[in-house]
Amino acid sequence: MRPKTFFISALACALAVLAACAALVAWTDPLLTAGGLEEGGSALFVNERYELAGLIRRQEYSSVVMGTSSVANFRASWFTQGTGEKTLKITFPDGRLSEFDTALDLAFRTHGELDTVYFCLDPTVLVREEQVSELPQYLYNDDPLDDLQFYLNGESVALAVRSLVLGEAGKVPLDDAYVWEGEFEFSWWAAMRGYTRPEAVDAALPEDAFLPAAERNMDLICGWLEAHPDTRFVVWFPPYSLLFWDKMCQQGRTEAVLEAVRYAASRLMEHGNAQVHCFLHDLGHVTELGYYTDHIHCSAEVTAWVAQMLMEGKWRLTPDNCAPALQTLRDYLDAYDFELLFQSYREMEAALPQPDG
Repeated sequence: MRPKTFFISALACALAVLAACAALVAWTDPLLTAGGLEEGGSALFVNERYELAGLIRRQEYSSVVMGTSSVANFRASWFTQGTGEKTLKITFPDGRLSEFDTALDLAFRTHGELDTVYFCLDPTVLVREEQVSELPQYLYNDDPLDDLQFYLNGESVALAVRSLVLGEAGKVPLDDAYVWEGEFEFSWWAAMRGYTRPEAVDAALPEDAFLPAAERNMDLICGWLEAHPDTRFVVWFPPYSLLFWDKMCQQGRTEAVLEAVRYAASRLMEHGNAQVHCFLHDLGHVTELGYYTDHIHCSAEVTAWVAQMLMEGKWRLTPDNCAPALQTLRDYLDAYDFELLFQSYREMEAALPQPDG
């Protein structure tokens, strides 16, 4: 075969493969870009950062509930049924504020002014310095010219193939999208085993150590409130377990984190379209490790209760009760005997039957 003929044949084969990949992606629509799911519809949900762009753009809703993996086990239907506002869940595991900013901007561009934005503000996100987005920006912008990346992207093709292989067996209703609670055990043992205790530091961080990062991050969040004064923003700090606070104590970060939380709450309370709720000092839950699978993530029983409290306006911070609420947590941590907890765990683990061999 002459070189020219070989080149033309190879090019034709490559183009045919690309066309086949594009056709496969267009047919299966694994990233839900072609249209929203109908009521009761199901899909293969495996990659939030890719798939949510299509849901945000195409799905019917007037409110959103969004956050990191702390929100993944929420059901949007709780808010739809509880408030009458059709709600969409937006969740990014280990999410960055820049990612929520991109997602929320798309929601406002495609759906106008939303009724309510429920946002879980994890303390770990609040004090994070690095907020670099991992979202595929071409899916979230309005430039049609770069949408070809969707049809020829390896992630899209892989999801399309997976969708075909799994078929209906791999699909779940939208209300169960990205829910992972059924894959883990929630118990005292699971929480203790899922937590690696750091070594204690010699000196605690200054109280204002995280304020520069918190200020930059709150500038972004407060920008949402200022840009959308007719939208109600319900922001909450989730109920991290006692083990999280042990970690903060061991690392000398407790006061710095609480000061960042106080600062964030005060910034939010300056806006008339914001409600701030705090479950950090919800001692009934955070001290009961049976509700957790690690030091942060709690069971459906707790998440459903938190959702109900948000809708009922309970556990809300005000300028008058903010300082006492955080002091409640401080006082408990100061009095709690963490060493006894871990000593008991070590003794109980040592008493368990050991596997043969």
